[in-house]
Formats: sequence, C-alpha cells, structure tokens
Amino acid sequence: MATEQSVMAVIRAARPTFRNPHDKVAFAVHAAFLASGFVLHATGPAASTDDALSSSSTVDEVGIDHWNEFEDCYAFVYSKPEKSSKKVLVKCLVMNNKLLIDAFRDGDNEPLHLELSVEDYIVEDGGTNYHTQFKNLGKLVRKLNQALLNKYTGSPTSKSSTPTSSSEKKRLNDQPYCERPPD
Repeated sequence: MATEQSVMAVIRAARPTFRNPHDKVAFAVHAAFLASGFVLHATGPAASTDDALSSSSTVDEVGIDHWNEFEDCYAFVYSKPEKSSKKVLVKCLVMNNKLLIDAFRDGDNEPLHLELSVEDYIVEDGGTNYHTQFKNLGKLVRKLNQALLNKYTGSPTSKSSTPTSSSEKKRLNDQPYCERPPD
C-alpha cells in the first residue's frame, strides 16, 4: 500500500519534468504504483499499443522515458512480481480539469476507473520543490489505494477477479486516447 511519504519519495527520486498540472497528477499515480511494489515494464508509446499487455516483458524494467510524450494522455504497464506475473495497464486521459484513470489487469473482466479533479491536488505556482507542487497528496494516495491499488495488491478490501473476455481487453485497448502523434 502506498503512503504519502513513499509516493513523494518516488517522485523526488525520479525527478520528472512536468509540463502542466495533469503531468503532476499522472506522475503521482505512477509513483503510487511503484511505491506499492509494482514494476514498470512500459510507458508512453510502448504502453499505448494494442498489445501492450501481451507484448511487454514481465522481466524487463524500464525507466520513465517518454512517459509524458503525448499531450492529453499517459499510459503505463506494470506487474507485481511477488503476487503474480499478471500485468496491469494504466491509462490516464485528460478531460478539461479532470484526469480519468482506467486500470486493467490481464485476466480481469472490467477495468477499474477513477476520476480525479486535478485542481484538488496541484498548487499552480508550487515552485521547484516537488513537495510544494502538490496539495492533499495524502488524500490522493488514499483514493488511489482504495480505488485501484488495494484491488491489485491482495489487501483485505480487494475483490477477486474473474477471467476476461477478449472483447473486454479489446475495448480497453481500443480507447481513442494515447495514440502516437504524427511525426
């Protein structure tokens, strides 16, 4: 389970460059997954392909290069090695002042969904210190734990999952966001 302190530690260690408030919240989502023991296998364009869950390795870890390459979306593929080799695809879509998060574990029937108001968690002129760029980070981490992370980490509050139909996998992968911009 992620904590406010562990998420901030991941953010500080990664030293990401943020272009906008949505980048900050999306990276906090990513940091919460890492702080919960997940391993990153793909991000950005590599995590946005139709076969992201099947093509990325559960052995190889990757860095955060290209994590915010797209203007209005973010994509990550994780696994939690000590739980299973099942991968989790996380896609975040920007809609006005919201960040819509869908997380889908390989083998599940339905994605998990969380909608966040970016202004609830970001300080506009927070300076260069990562800690001062966020507000209510503890509340954000609690929401992420409750809506997403606890379901995938086997916490007592998580629900069991059932096998996924190929149509459900296709529906998540066919979402219109996170497409590579034209060169």
